[in-house]
Amino acid sequence: MPALSVPIKDLIINARFTAAEMVELEKQVKLGRVRKQEAEAIATRYADTLEAGVGSWLNQLLVSLHSRVRVADAIANLANDTDLLNGGISLPDNGRKHPCVRNVQRALIALASRTGQLDYMLPGFGADGDYGPETTKAVRAFQQNNGLLVDGKVARKTAQALDAALRETSVPGITNATPQDLVNAAQELCTGDIAQYYGVPQPWINLDPKHNVPTNRSFDFLVNRWKCNLFGGNVLRKGGYEPPYYRDNTDDGKGEYPNANQWFRWTDKYAARNGNPVRFQLIDEIPAKDLTQPQLRGRIQELLAKVQSGDFLMVDHPGAGVQDGGHTRVAITNNFHGNGTVSFAQATYESSLIRQENVDRLMNEEVIWLMRPNTKM
Repeated sequence: MPALSVPIKDLIINARFTAAEMVELEKQVKLGRVRKQEAEAIATRYADTLEAGVGSWLNQLLVSLHSRVRVADAIANLANDTDLLNGGISLPDNGRKHPCVRNVQRALIALASRTGQLDYMLPGFGADGDYGPETTKAVRAFQQNNGLLVDGKVARKTAQALDAALRETSVPGITNATPQDLVNAAQELCTGDIAQYYGVPQPWINLDPKHNVPTNRSFDFLVNRWKCNLFGGNVLRKGGYEPPYYRDNTDDGKGEYPNANQWFRWTDKYAARNGNPVRFQLIDEIPAKDLTQPQLRGRIQELLAKVQSGDFLMVDHPGAGVQDGGHTRVAITNNFHGNGTVSFAQATYESSLIRQENVDRLMNEEVIWLMRPNTKM
């Protein structure tokens, strides 16, 4: 198969095909710089670079191009390649184009995307089913990193190591996002250099191409501003779900995330009366200011017991106006029945981070909402 053109190769070179890159692909197609066949190649040869939910977006583009190709499901393991796993065959000795070759290539690309080991990536040809020099080079890198004989061939030990490595990764819902994708997105945005850009002293770096702010560049206007709603919106987009937006008047389909204490207006209970699309199921709501302290403690205990991974916990801080604040938390794990805490990812003053929180952390809020994202990309 031919290699990709430069505009498309640039989109997959880092082994991640994000929502922002999906928008760029649509733009390149519209300008006539990218052919239908290259969009189809992303869906097949590079499917395992797609982030959560992006596959369903790509499928919509393929439909508009009158293509019959659809995005392949993300690879989870090599369980179907039994001859390879039991040593019955070796690649490429049993043929450069043996049926097992494509899954080996997909495994390498998936590991590059999910672990950041970019030396496993196949940027030139992807999972094209031909065991050429690019695949040999990636296999050698995998063998080197895993203490295997470095010969560039996939025999039993290398196949089993690839299978085991895949099983240790979280498989993204590229065409059907799940709450685990939200958890993964939140954890990733709390890790490494990106975390600092959700802290107050730093500019914001937006990941959502449907937000008014350009993606992947510093937005200095938000230096010295709280970014908890920006963190939550980016988690939703990166995790394959649609965020809530205040729409602007430019007719470009973009908007801005609401203040944290306004997100409830996009829940199934409140969306219609506010003229908004539904983005969340409202699981629980506590008008804290109307309760006595013992009543409030009991209600917060009930709410925290209901929290599921991927849920959003929103609060309104004391104060009369929308701008007084609020806070966004994304549930990672619920340990409430064990030690009375829930682990939440969130933007703090210094950066985004994950911390365990208990009932006491919520006792001074005016309103508390537990919301479950329900609109996938």
